[in-house]
Amino acid sequence: MKWGKTFIFTALGGYIMLGAACSAAMAEQQTKIGTASQSAVMPAKENVYLLLYPGKQQAFVNGVSYTLDVPVEIIGDKAYVPAKWLGDMLNVKVQWNEQTQTVHMTTPKAFIEYDAVHQTVSINGSPIPFAEVAVIRNDRLFVQLDWLSQYISYKISYNKEFNRVELLYLKTGNSTGFYNDNLPNAKPVAKFMTSKDTYRIGEPIQYTDLSYDPDMDPLERNWIGKADAIFTPGVYKVSLTVTDSKGNVSETFSKNITVTDETFLNHFEYQIYYEPVGTFVKYDEPTLRKYLRGIPQLPNIVKHPADRKLIVSDSPETFTETGFLYQERVDGKARLYADHVNGMNKKVQFGIIVRNPDPVKTVIVKTTNQGEVFPSIYANLIGNEASVEFLQAEKKPETLAVGPGQTVFYKKMPDFYPGQGMNVIYDVETDGEVYFSFVAMDADDDISSLGRYKQLDYAGNVRGTFDWSEVQWTVDAKSFTKPSSLTIGDGTSDKFVTGTDFFMKKDALNLGNYGVVYKIHIPEPRKMAVLLLPRGGVFKGPFKVNGKMVLAPPSGVMMDYQGYTIIARTTGTEKALDIEFTPAAGSAFPVDVIFYPLEEK
Repeated sequence: MKWGKTFIFTALGGYIMLGAACSAAMAEQQTKIGTASQSAVMPAKENVYLLLYPGKQQAFVNGVSYTLDVPVEIIGDKAYVPAKWLGDMLNVKVQWNEQTQTVHMTTPKAFIEYDAVHQTVSINGSPIPFAEVAVIRNDRLFVQLDWLSQYISYKISYNKEFNRVELLYLKTGNSTGFYNDNLPNAKPVAKFMTSKDTYRIGEPIQYTDLSYDPDMDPLERNWIGKADAIFTPGVYKVSLTVTDSKGNVSETFSKNITVTDETFLNHFEYQIYYEPVGTFVKYDEPTLRKYLRGIPQLPNIVKHPADRKLIVSDSPETFTETGFLYQERVDGKARLYADHVNGMNKKVQFGIIVRNPDPVKTVIVKTTNQGEVFPSIYANLIGNEASVEFLQAEKKPETLAVGPGQTVFYKKMPDFYPGQGMNVIYDVETDGEVYFSFVAMDADDDISSLGRYKQLDYAGNVRGTFDWSEVQWTVDAKSFTKPSSLTIGDGTSDKFVTGTDFFMKKDALNLGNYGVVYKIHIPEPRKMAVLLLPRGGVFKGPFKVNGKMVLAPPSGVMMDYQGYTIIARTTGTEKALDIEFTPAAGSAFPVDVIFYPLEEK
């Protein structure tokens, strides 16, 4: 910024001229000092209550809306506002001194001179650095609210709930007295406004809470009749009462809202448009089938990378004796997946054993990702938690050296008791051939006891070594116009991965594709909501959406056709939407991923 004779220092809605070249226009321009879009200079009041929204141009002064030409700014953790406008609102004199090229502010407790040229601020003649309490933005002087309060005696607070700065300035009744902390505690004031008085069916109702407490005490709010949207025509009364921290209760403030018979959105559509991502929306089965079944499938290109095989130990899922649950040879990349329940009447331990058959070479086993959970009786919990950790992929790689001919524990889980289960997922890489074994062992046994354990028989569920551990979908969601879907885990549109049972030397089928990671890439998606609808039974599982975890549902479990979870929403401007998912143990399939187009409303 260049300072000199032609520089113009503007105040919010008006301006003060800096420089000799501007002196001829002073008389005319001084009449504009302090004007704002709502009105001219704010008349002096006994109480002045300001609501300021950082980064926004809207402000409220005693409930009257003002549109600022520059927004309030937060620097560090302090609020800065235009000096001239603030002076007008609080009846504090702010003037430009042409001779000294400074701004003068006359407050009840100090005479303050702002010198931007020399970067100083003088308080009753004592200078401090300009940058500590003021900044220049868009040729305007902004002052720090917290610092200035010691000279004007207002109270300031930061309301995190509404993301706003609240300033209260009180006069005691004479022209020189200001707020006195010894005054009796005052009753709070309830007040709000809506963006308009008349709404259509299903149209969002926007509320602005203007409630305040004259003593700046925290407030609790009690709304009656407040609704985000209304779906039946009529006139509706909305009321607000506030209570301060001292127990003082405000008068009730009420406002009538009229809803016409014109439809903006019906109830089902409204929730898809406006419920936050991650919300579980409960609905009856007929409604869900009406809107979300029998809909088209989106075009989808499917790939199955074959660089990492999948080894699944899930049979017998509930074991009633100790022994080897499954075993497989690995040389390179693999994913180890196990899900088992202790069906015995005693505590046991579960271990994954790794054996190096080479008599000479040491083999390095590297773990690049993992998902684990402590033993629990809640099947959906253990499957969900292990899947969350695996999708997050936050742990650093670990290495294990297995010497020539050596057999060691790769993982040894905590003891688990009758009825408890466990679920684990590991991505491993080896630089040589090893054998991984999944073993249910007596609680006190060690590696030396393995020779007495037998192979346990297959008893349903999934067991085997499968051809791939990842499915990649590239989905075309650029321009569809009707609700559409993709199905996970139906075995038809989403094929189950095939493989071989190492023990039985027979073909194996991974029903449900447990242990498989789905990577769904949607380039340039249109504006839409993405929903998860269970169709096979109980479901609980995580989705990683553009790197952020979304739980479906956020708590508890979902049942088939009892509701859906919103897992994503797009604006139509994103370059891509990427979703990662792995079927969680304990959940039933299939599930539908619904793509619901959103129109501009």
